[in-house]
Amino acid sequence: PQRDRRALHQAGCAESHRLRDSVLHYLQSHQLMNAVKWVSEPGSLPMVTLRCQERVLERLRKAPGFEAGRSLSLELPS
Repeated sequence: PQRDRRALHQAGCAESHRLRDSVLHYLQSHQLMNAVKWVSEPGSLPMVTLRCQERVLERLRKAPGFEAGRSLSLELPS
């Protein structure tokens, strides 16, 4: 049976909130929050974007339950 779009959207938002909470809990419990400059707000997709130091990325890559990668740098030369 087909689910309506509203239900799918709500399920995606709930999953996004759970993932963000899980990432934040991991960062806090491993005392890494001081190396994080910015954390995205939950959306409708289970994805969290961080602006952080390299060591945070490496720890998340090694942690079970997370798939961590790097995106292109948004820093532009001035």
